[in-house]
Amino acid sequence: MTTPTRNTAKAEGHRALVSRRLTAQSAVSIAVGMVVAVSTGRPALADDADELKSGRVIAVQERPYRMVHEFSVAAGTLPLDALYTGYTLGGSYTLHLSDLWAWEAISFHYSANAKTGLEDDLASKYSVAPTSNPEIEYLVGSNLVITPLIGKLTLLNENIIHAAAFLSVGGGLTHFSDGFRPQASIGPGIRLFLGQVVSTRLDIRASVVPDIPSGIDVILHITLGVSFNFGSVRATEGASEEVVDSTTGFEDLDELYPLSNPALGRNAKPSETP
Repeated sequence: MTTPTRNTAKAEGHRALVSRRLTAQSAVSIAVGMVVAVSTGRPALADDADELKSGRVIAVQERPYRMVHEFSVAAGTLPLDALYTGYTLGGSYTLHLSDLWAWEAISFHYSANAKTGLEDDLASKYSVAPTSNPEIEYLVGSNLVITPLIGKLTLLNENIIHAAAFLSVGGGLTHFSDGFRPQASIGPGIRLFLGQVVSTRLDIRASVVPDIPSGIDVILHITLGVSFNFGSVRATEGASEEVVDSTTGFEDLDELYPLSNPALGRNAKPSETP
């Protein structure tokens, strides 16, 4: 016969599990919603002929900052698990192929985990322990990054801040306390430019991790970091050669009137008269 205390413990554990799953589902829904918002937002590109006919011309300013080799350091959190919270520290390297596309070649984040206290409450109040719950130790990934939106913000109507919204899609490996598992991730991000070299970025990434045979786990990773940009020539452009124009613009005049150029005048032969 099952005692009321054990029933209460089971109910408590069931509520924690349901809460965890609902939180994961909510996180995925939020991430998908932000992805749709970023992917559907397109800059207004007007047809030149139509704009000129209507007497209205829209000028689109080029992007003020040119990203090439980006090195980032970031701190973050893994907030979804009911039994522990992960606090992450890591970095990444991103190769920017154009203003629109970039490849986050490698990212690594180590997680220091802190218990939430739920496991101790279950043990002390109901004398039960949850089933095995492996913890995340570190994450390794690679992502394709698209930056379709860039704009300006004003701070207190005084300072202009350049900002960009981007979307990351990729995958990698997550190392739990019981081994490696593959992951597929997607999520939006926002960048604030502090200058050509330094910028800050906020990333929100939801990852799907298969847990065979239990099912599928969802990981929400939120990071806030600082990026450092180096270089001027992108890999897709090749090295640019600077061409120095040594002409003066008076070459034709020198041919017609050699005496107008002292250097030519000294070497010019006097014209022969018949």
